[in-house]
Amino acid sequence: MLWILIAVTCIEVSTFASAQPKKPTTVQEDANNTEHEHPIPMESIQGVAGQRATLPCNIQPREPNDGVSMVLWFKEDSGEPLYSYDARNRQFGKAKLWSAPHFWGDRALFKASPPAQLTIRDLRQTDEGVYRCRVDFRNSPTRNLKVNFTVIVPPAKPIIYDAKRRDMSKLFEAYPEGADLFLVCEVHGGNPRPRVTWYLDSQLIDAPFEVRESQGPAGESNVVTISNVTLKGLTRSHYHAKLYCKANNTHLALPLTTAVIIELHMKPLKVEIMGKDKILSAGRTYETRCQSTGSKPPANLTWWKASKPLKGTLRNSQEDGTSVSVLKWKPSIEDEGKFLVCRATNPKLQEAGIEDRWQLKVHFAPIVTLKIVSSLKPKNIKEGDDVHFECNVRANPRASQLTWFHEEEELQTNVPAGIVLSDHSLVLQSITRESAGRYTCMAVNVEGLTRSNDVNLQVMFAPICKHVLNSSGWRNQNATPPPLNVPEEIHGASKHETISLVCEVEANPTSISFQWTFNSSGDLADIPSTKFTNEGTSSRLNYTPTSDTDYGTLGCWASNVVGLSKQPCLYQVIATGKPYPLQNCTAQNQTGSWIRISCEEGYDGGLPQKFVALVDKRRVESANPYWELELHKPTTIALYAVNMKGSSAPVIMERVALKGVAKFTGESVSSVDMSPILIGLGGTATGLGLIVTGVLMALWRKHAATPAKPKPPQQPSIATFASKGEEEDGNPDLIPTTALTNHLIDRKLLHCGSLPRRPRQLEGREMSHDVAEDSDYPRASPNTFYSLQRPHRYSETVIRSAAIQESCI
Repeated sequence: MLWILIAVTCIEVSTFASAQPKKPTTVQEDANNTEHEHPIPMESIQGVAGQRATLPCNIQPREPNDGVSMVLWFKEDSGEPLYSYDARNRQFGKAKLWSAPHFWGDRALFKASPPAQLTIRDLRQTDEGVYRCRVDFRNSPTRNLKVNFTVIVPPAKPIIYDAKRRDMSKLFEAYPEGADLFLVCEVHGGNPRPRVTWYLDSQLIDAPFEVRESQGPAGESNVVTISNVTLKGLTRSHYHAKLYCKANNTHLALPLTTAVIIELHMKPLKVEIMGKDKILSAGRTYETRCQSTGSKPPANLTWWKASKPLKGTLRNSQEDGTSVSVLKWKPSIEDEGKFLVCRATNPKLQEAGIEDRWQLKVHFAPIVTLKIVSSLKPKNIKEGDDVHFECNVRANPRASQLTWFHEEEELQTNVPAGIVLSDHSLVLQSITRESAGRYTCMAVNVEGLTRSNDVNLQVMFAPICKHVLNSSGWRNQNATPPPLNVPEEIHGASKHETISLVCEVEANPTSISFQWTFNSSGDLADIPSTKFTNEGTSSRLNYTPTSDTDYGTLGCWASNVVGLSKQPCLYQVIATGKPYPLQNCTAQNQTGSWIRISCEEGYDGGLPQKFVALVDKRRVESANPYWELELHKPTTIALYAVNMKGSSAPVIMERVALKGVAKFTGESVSSVDMSPILIGLGGTATGLGLIVTGVLMALWRKHAATPAKPKPPQQPSIATFASKGEEEDGNPDLIPTTALTNHLIDRKLLHCGSLPRRPRQLEGREMSHDVAEDSDYPRASPNTFYSLQRPHRYSETVIRSAAIQESCI
């Protein structure tokens, strides 16, 4: 406060010192420049207590470049400001505001944006008075404005009493039709004194009023304005009419009003439920209408069902003395045959109300319940038992169809299959494990269809084999063997190779014990439990054959509380190895740059085999030993047979090239006509050739009949007859021959890659283990299954060194 007084004093001294008298050129300039020499203008403003009011103040500077420095508000001649707007050294609109806490406090707010005004809210009678607004500019002289502010105190809200001095705003009093109605309206306070008027609805009633003054306990003066009104002979036109008492002492506020609703007591004459001939459907939503007439005020309509009130959604309306109630409700199945009652009552009368009754007819969709009525406990039903289901149906009207389902499949009577349907029952005879599952029944009538609850039939059965799995895995992840975990009957293994057999069964209950057996040559032996592991409904056996007697049939037996599995899961373990190399491989030129290679397959090692051709860095797989390849330059081709145990020794075809399509596609046809002489010469030459051929064949047979000397046993080898390279150039379509020797026989192979055929005793994958493991038997290359390495030159490699040359044919 002290700094405000100091600031005001400094501003006034500065203003007085800087003011220089100037002779005005016009009346208007004199008024602007010598404002302090003229009376301060005053403006009258009114406000209503409890509301808000605005006090204007002109802060527009006279000079364009001038601005407001400070705005101060004073009451009457008080030198102490009540409110300040300090814009010194601040931008416009960001001035510092201050309000005297003992006067306006936070009820006042000055806004400098045009029009500038001081807003006061929650007006009090003490706010009334003359205010001065002082505006200090940065360059112009100070401006003062006065506001004569009047605070109007509205009267209290009118109170309407009846003849018994009861407050009618808190009491709803009803009068019989034809009675007189006398009311008194009292209005307390108000400055200036209010004017009191009566209205019946919108019609003004001529009624006098008087002012009474009294003194309160503390000596204060109490002013009461009183007005009386009398309505003679109430009629039906007064029903629910509103009688208003209004008090007003200013146009700045709406009149304070109190209203009384006129109530008349009249008994209802009639009540009726509409549409009582309707047939209802359970669960559907209906709107039922009830109408009452003759009651003034309109009767209260209530709904009842079986002596119990309905608390559903009600919609009531009134028009021309008629009460209408609409009930929104859903009939239930239990409502069949019950009564729906609409009751009309006037709560202001002591007489009993009247009612209308409707006996309900409710249709509903079937209610379906399914259960097992077998004498056995549901958890003890096993294969071979009979099961009896019963479907209970409650419907109105009666169900016209009943359908049975197992899972989602509809059931029909099938006596050979043990399915018997009769009326509301289902009998399953001699059930099997396939009978287990979810059973439901469904009933249908005009109201709809309904499915019953689910009954899950559990059938106990002894374990049965589900999967026979060989999870030993492949030797190389890049291979493309048959899919893993596929049921197999035959499992190949070499000596000292461990294969993992997984036996998985289906059973109910699933608490299972397993036993493995081994059968070789008719001898059945149990496998110790330490050799296999059990987990739930599966058992895993890691089996390693070490001798020929370890090959045979493994059996997996499972049992639960129902019994032992009727048949075991069988696994036939046979001796297997890598496949033999391809035989008799030939190459033939096709059209263009395409070449066809075909071979004969050797022994498959006891397992399914595939065939792979490596052309440079390209890998071409085939289910048969046959390839069609596109070549653009002389190329070395390696041919393999592959099974799960690995790959065979490669057949190498080196420097394969194309030298002319005609040389490989068939005989050439000459376009020159041949004369009879040439034909005769050709026939003679042919005859001589046949004679020479016969002589040579006789000499060869004589030479072949001569006994050969036995050769010492040696390791198997497939070698290239390099010494015969020149001899075979005469027939370039043939692959150079090779020789295979072992400790049994000495054989000469007529074509590249020729190997001994699979022994007859190995046909049908019954290869004896001693032959498969014989060290003298031709072995495959050490590269892994389907991961073929670049071929190396060693004694077991079959090599074709000659390039494809022109045919002699």
